[in-house]
Amino acid sequence: MPVAAVMVLTGACVKALPLQSTEREADSLSLHIDAPRPYGHLDVFIYSDTLTKALESHWRCDSARTLRLPCGKGDKIIVALADVRGEFGEKLPATYDAMENISMDYAGEDPSAPFQSGFCYVQGPREADLRLSPLLCSVNIGSISLQGDAPLCAPVLSLRHVSAAFPILRQDGFHPSHTLDGPDGLDFPLMMLRSLPFDIASVPQQAGITLYCYPNEDEAGPGGGGTELVISGYYLKELREFYIPLGNIKRGGCIYIDVKLE
Repeated sequence: MPVAAVMVLTGACVKALPLQSTEREADSLSLHIDAPRPYGHLDVFIYSDTLTKALESHWRCDSARTLRLPCGKGDKIIVALADVRGEFGEKLPATYDAMENISMDYAGEDPSAPFQSGFCYVQGPREADLRLSPLLCSVNIGSISLQGDAPLCAPVLSLRHVSAAFPILRQDGFHPSHTLDGPDGLDFPLMMLRSLPFDIASVPQQAGITLYCYPNEDEAGPGGGGTELVISGYYLKELREFYIPLGNIKRGGCIYIDVKLE
């Protein structure tokens, strides 16, 4: 099921409490979080690594990068979700398989605090490292110029064929079933469309603009569904559009591009 960044997952919630020093370390898990972006709070789910992969506990924690959480014996699957907005409802993903089926909507993302997620397996020692990664990818436009007899006036930079949603734990195989070509319905439309404050001419200028998309491993071009950078404007009073394929975009990727239009 798709879930927007104002993310209301379902499930009974166990209140997160810091482990007291009097509790035995043998009954706790030391979890070290590695994240590329700061986060305000973290939701941690502990699943049994058994046939059912049932949810054992859920904890909402602060921004600390090292956590100690109550954890029983046996192999576990740990899932962490950073900066989920809102409170959880009455139904948490009761199994790890159910968690894998939850999706995040691009339309609800906030580039200043992107949703991050990750998972790891715990076998034996009650200590684990878990790396978070965002689904959101950045497209950084550097210098931009136009080879022509006149400038491209009132230019607009946008993205098309942007993946609409993906499962929150997916790490590869990003082939979207649905894509977006415009910012309608986005919580933050400027992550998909920005105007340049200058005309594009033969002398390169620094755009200094970053747009954001979701992963997309499809091929771009005619008939393809790959994500493209679109630059539109008026050349000699006629509307012109230029399409630039962005290639294979991985989860949390950063693309840097200098543009020379011809």
